[in-house]
Amino acid sequence: MNFKKNFLLIIAISVLSILGLNELNAQDAKVPGGDEKVPLGVEARNGKLLFQSDNGDFQWWFDSRIQVDGAIYNENKNEMSNGIILRRATFALKAVLWRDWQAEFDMDFAEDTDTDPQTDWRDMWIQYTAPKLDLSLRVGNFKEPFGMERLNSSRLLTFLERSAVSNAIPLGRRIGISARYWTDFGQVTAAVMGHELGTRVDKGQQDEGYSTNLRVSVAPINNFGNNFHVGLAGSYKIPDVTSELRLNTIEISARTETYVFNPKFLHTGDISDVNYYTRYGAELMYINGPFYFQSEFMGTSIYRWYANPTVNLQGGYVLAAWMLTGETRYYYVDEGEVGPIEKPINSWGALEVAARYSITNLNDMDTDIHGGQSNQLMLGLNYYPNSNIKLQINYSYVNLDQFATRKGNLYGDDDHSFIQMRVQASL
Repeated sequence: MNFKKNFLLIIAISVLSILGLNELNAQDAKVPGGDEKVPLGVEARNGKLLFQSDNGDFQWWFDSRIQVDGAIYNENKNEMSNGIILRRATFALKAVLWRDWQAEFDMDFAEDTDTDPQTDWRDMWIQYTAPKLDLSLRVGNFKEPFGMERLNSSRLLTFLERSAVSNAIPLGRRIGISARYWTDFGQVTAAVMGHELGTRVDKGQQDEGYSTNLRVSVAPINNFGNNFHVGLAGSYKIPDVTSELRLNTIEISARTETYVFNPKFLHTGDISDVNYYTRYGAELMYINGPFYFQSEFMGTSIYRWYANPTVNLQGGYVLAAWMLTGETRYYYVDEGEVGPIEKPINSWGALEVAARYSITNLNDMDTDIHGGQSNQLMLGLNYYPNSNIKLQINYSYVNLDQFATRKGNLYGDDDHSFIQMRVQASL
C-alpha cells in the first residue's frame, strides 16, 4: 500500500504543478524573482524529452525506465522459481540550474522481495560544477565511486544483471559527499560515504559508520569508437551500526546474476568483531569500433578485534561484446564510465552478442568464513530496435561449491543453468 500512496502522491503533485502554470502570471509578483522569465524550448534528444533555455543555463529532462524480466531455471538440487517480474520501474528528473548547478531525483517503484512493490530512493543529489577548473562537488545519495560495472547505469548493462562480484564487494548508493577532477585523459574521484537510505536505526551513543573512497581512471586512448581505460579504486570502511546487538558485525552476499529467483546462494553470514575493512579494485576497458571488452578484479580484507584472523574475499570477471551491425559505444572520460551504443545504423535496429565469465569467492579457508564460491558463464544476445527500446536474452551456467548454501538454507554444490529475458523501455 505504501507504493500506491507514494505513486498517487507523485501524480497529484505533477498534475497540480502543471495546472499551476496557468496561474503563474498572476502569482509572479508574489514569487521572488518572478519578473525574470526564461523561455524554454522542448525537444527529444537521444529519445529523452528535454526542456532547455536558449542559452543553456536551464535544462530539465526525464530519464526513466521500465524493465520486465522473465526466467526459466534448469534445477538441480534446489527448487528454483520460474516467473516474470517488474525488475525496475524508475522515475527520474534531472536538471541543470544556472549552468553550473545540477540535481537529480530518482525513484524506483518495481517489485522487491516482498509481495507488494516498494519505493526505493535512488539518486538524490545536488552538484556544483566549475567548468573552468574541470571540478565537481556532489552531496546527497548516489553510488560510491567503486566498481566500474557497479557504477554503470542499469539502463546500459550488457547483461540483465551485473556480475556477482560487482554486487558483493561494492556498496552501491549511500548518502555522502564527493569531489571529482577530470581531464581529457582521465579522472579522479574522492568521497566520504555514510549509511544506505532506509537503514537508519537507533544507534544509541554509537557514531554512524562511514567509508572513504578513492577512484582513479586513465584513458591514454580516448577517441570516439577507440578507447582504452585503466582504473584503480580503494576504500576504507567502518562497519555500519545496524543495532545495539550487532555492533561491529557485517555480512557479504550476492545473487548468481539473476533476480527472478531471488535468494542469494553466496552468503558469508555474520562476520563479527570487525574493526574496519578495506576494499580494492582494478579496472580494464577497451573499445575498438563494434568490439567492447571490460574486466575487473576486486576484493576486501576484513580486520577484526580480539586476535580474530583477517578475512580475505575476492573475485572478478571478464566481459566481451560485439555489435554485429557495426555500432560502437560512447565512453565518458570525465566519469570513467561506458555509455550507450550509438544510434542504430540500420532502420530495423542494432544487434549485439556478448559473453562474460565471473568468479566470486566468499570463502577464506584460513578462517571460519565460508560464504561459497561461484564460477559462472553468461552468454547474451541484445536487440536495439531504436535508442529507447532494448530486448535481451541471456543463457547462464553456474558452478557452485559446497559452501554456497545461503547460510545453510540451501543445498551446496548445486550446479545449474537458466535462461532469462528482458524487455526494456527508456523514457
